[in-house]
Amino acid sequence: MSYLSDRQYGHLSHRSLLLKLKNSSSITKRLTLDCTLNVHRGCVNTIWWNELGTTILSGSDDQNLVVTNPYTRKELIKVRSGHRENIFSAKFLPETNDRRVVSCSGDGIIFHTNFDRPPSTHSHEGCFSCHGSSTTYEVRIIPHTPNLFLSCSDDCTIRLYDLRTKSNCLKDQCNDDILIKSNWGITSMDVNPMNSNEIVCACSDSTIRLYDQRQLSTQPSSTMSIRERCHLSSKGLLSYFSLSNQKEQRRSRITSAVFNSYGTEILASYSSESIYLLNPKQVITQEQMKEQLQEHHNKKQKRLDTKVNKSTSDKSSDLETKTSHVKRLRLRGDWSDTGPDSRPSNEEDELSSSSPPITNPSNESNEQQPSTTSGRNLQNFFMQRMSDILTQLVTGSPSESEQTETITNDTASSSPPPQSSTNNSNPPPPPAAATTTNHHETDDNESESSTVFDLILNEDHSLHTEENDDEDDDDDNEHDPMTTNYSQLHRSSGGSVSTKWDRLRQRREADRAYEENHLKNIPCLGLLNSYDGHRNARTMIKEANFWSDSYVMSGSDCGHIFIWNKFTGDIVRIIEADEHVVNCVQPHPLDYPILASSGIDYNIKIFSPLARTPIDDSQLINQTVKRNYAMTEQTSSTITVPATFIFRMLTSMYRSQHSEEMSGLDDDDD
Repeated sequence: MSYLSDRQYGHLSHRSLLLKLKNSSSITKRLTLDCTLNVHRGCVNTIWWNELGTTILSGSDDQNLVVTNPYTRKELIKVRSGHRENIFSAKFLPETNDRRVVSCSGDGIIFHTNFDRPPSTHSHEGCFSCHGSSTTYEVRIIPHTPNLFLSCSDDCTIRLYDLRTKSNCLKDQCNDDILIKSNWGITSMDVNPMNSNEIVCACSDSTIRLYDQRQLSTQPSSTMSIRERCHLSSKGLLSYFSLSNQKEQRRSRITSAVFNSYGTEILASYSSESIYLLNPKQVITQEQMKEQLQEHHNKKQKRLDTKVNKSTSDKSSDLETKTSHVKRLRLRGDWSDTGPDSRPSNEEDELSSSSPPITNPSNESNEQQPSTTSGRNLQNFFMQRMSDILTQLVTGSPSESEQTETITNDTASSSPPPQSSTNNSNPPPPPAAATTTNHHETDDNESESSTVFDLILNEDHSLHTEENDDEDDDDDNEHDPMTTNYSQLHRSSGGSVSTKWDRLRQRREADRAYEENHLKNIPCLGLLNSYDGHRNARTMIKEANFWSDSYVMSGSDCGHIFIWNKFTGDIVRIIEADEHVVNCVQPHPLDYPILASSGIDYNIKIFSPLARTPIDDSQLINQTVKRNYAMTEQTSSTITVPATFIFRMLTSMYRSQHSEEMSGLDDDDD
């Protein structure tokens, strides 16, 4: 590091020194856990540094907003927000001395919180319910503008709020402040830090869209139709990038879309897919975009062939053939297939033949957190067993009764530990999965769950639509406002609901087809590179971010942080950062080599380059990447169902069995 001497003699500025240190692979490979901030009692879904990098704002499932000093590890501010669901995003408003915050949650409500406001004040001040009941995924601030902020939601809109003109809005799904209107839900967005007029957003049709705010307007019009409003928004559309496959009709959710610090690159993370690096300054045609995608797909396949050996590929193919015929059901809240200790089913079969079902963690982890770790392992075991029982009941395998008896015995023999743990003076916090069953999970195959419902419960599909309205997944119809209104129409109009629903669906499909045809005339974003090896399938708020000018990073379902070389696409480092899923990764805003992360665990972790020598992760990287590929294939054949499904199924089975017994008694009486 010759630039250290240049800094000593004044030939290198402090800012340039930080950039060189952060771009150094030696510094990146020295990142280790510095401290853990235990300031929440729920999954931490959002973290955000202030402008100086001295405090961290966090929001959680416990619906609290907390400001923490990560260096002294002290909790500075803790406020009970007005949200009724999990907080998904929270940001400091710029130039407010970190005293004003905007946040959003799964209930669609946005709150503007002033920390100087007396805690006894109970009013609707700062409450915005414009998105209705649709999930609001993100709020974004505009640099150096303390009174403006943006929000994106499943109601297919991006809204621009001006706190100088209104302090609250309690109208449900109002037409005010709509900056961008689309026919698809908007799951992520960002503002160019160097040019606040440029806004990038991620739509549920697998497109990344770049808009110019100067060509957009928030002026409402009650007579304007949805198509006219979408057409008005398209005037500000500069370029876009699409990953949807028209042949397979499969659309991947985009969980994150961010600019780099210079506004010259966009990083987009796709669910069950790769992370793509885009160039907003490059304009290409659709044919060129398809060629670039095919080229990157071929490179990805080559990397897969080199990383995954033939034996592993054979095992994965055998697993795929096994699971392709029978879909596995997973209860919502079952996180047993996440975290560093998760394994593909073929590895679990091999381990189970030579070891008991529950394996104790390492001695080191037992010394650090014995009660919490054992409690979570036991909870994961129960949830996985329940999912297995549910799958066996649905598929009706030949050994169903034998397997059920075995599972019941295993569960009964494993029941004493939680009783003994509850006798402790300081019981551990509840397991992570216990409070994360509503708005965290996402599943590409959940649209197929309706078939399972129909086969077992013999119920109308409308009931399933009504039940799943509050569940967040990758099904585009689920978050559509027209789909949300379907259950209400069903209850009100009875038999005529099918006709109304058909008209709404046809209108929506026509609007979407019109929008897709319009996109053909819009230039495309250039594709620079793609990154894979991680696993992004279980949550819908997983972030990807830039780490200096030479690296990119992302969370993963395997509980690790992945860091790639931005230019080569090679994995440089993986860091264990959560017992289940890493969702948030936020580097220090002033380019210090400090990283904050959070996820399903109830804490925030701070990483710094504290290792004495660079850490070689090559063996762990290869092993983790192989497992992630196998478990991604396994997840693709898994359907997530709510917990109420198993109760409905058991009720239906009981009624069926009871009716057979009653008919048998009637026959005997005759």
